[in-house]
Amino acid sequence: MQIIYKFRVHFEDHDDVVRFIDIDSTSSFADFHKIIQESVGFDATKAYTFHMSNDFWRTDAQICDSEPREESSSKLPKQTILNKFINDPHQRFIYMFDPDLVWTFYIELVKIQKAEPHKNYPLVARKEGEAPKQYKLKGKLPGATANLTEYDKMAEMLIASRLMEDLAKPEEDFEADEIDLDETEGEEMPDIKIPEITKAPIIKERVSFDLKFDEEELKIDSDDLDFLEGEEVDEEEKELGEDDDLGFDDLGYGGSDDNNEDDY
Repeated sequence: MQIIYKFRVHFEDHDDVVRFIDIDSTSSFADFHKIIQESVGFDATKAYTFHMSNDFWRTDAQICDSEPREESSSKLPKQTILNKFINDPHQRFIYMFDPDLVWTFYIELVKIQKAEPHKNYPLVARKEGEAPKQYKLKGKLPGATANLTEYDKMAEMLIASRLMEDLAKPEEDFEADEIDLDETEGEEMPDIKIPEITKAPIIKERVSFDLKFDEEELKIDSDDLDFLEGEEVDEEEKELGEDDDLGFDDLGYGGSDDNNEDDY
């Protein structure tokens, strides 16, 4: 009896893109890889790996590797059979595709059933959502690859964009380390002196105020001082008047000089 596994496959970053795949339990992981790529329209020639997964979509042991390293013990996908790695009614796998772009798929077993007659397995049982483009190239369908001419154009545009970024940099960002000495070997390099940019000193000027007066306005006429002279005379006269009021008797002197001589 032929046993069929029904798997639910979806992208790690696109939960709304889902594929349901029916595959024979005796199929290899290489067959599983091909039908997944067919369901999303990707270029199936890139390297890939399958891993066991826990309930939280964390990778456990690696199952197979399409390009295993010499020191690795991983088997090739075509040498690994699905049913040998089904340990749970809802077994989970993690499928990683294309090391450069790192597309990650979550795979979960949802049903085990008998094969239906007149159906060729594996097959895509149902599709939900439109798959993202593997390469973002203008005028290309999802899964299409770029030819050499397109890659050359992309490389030229990348170099041009970097040159534009270098030209846009200010002069002070220039560094001598950026000069490729291998390309300039045998050529005389001019002395490049980069001016040092310093802040202009702030000069604080002392503020002085010149007070100017009109000399004509400051002149004082003699007529203006007449009232002061009158007051001085009045004061002198007043003092003299006070002295006269005292009299000689008040000062202890009596009579005339003759009288004084008689007393003695």
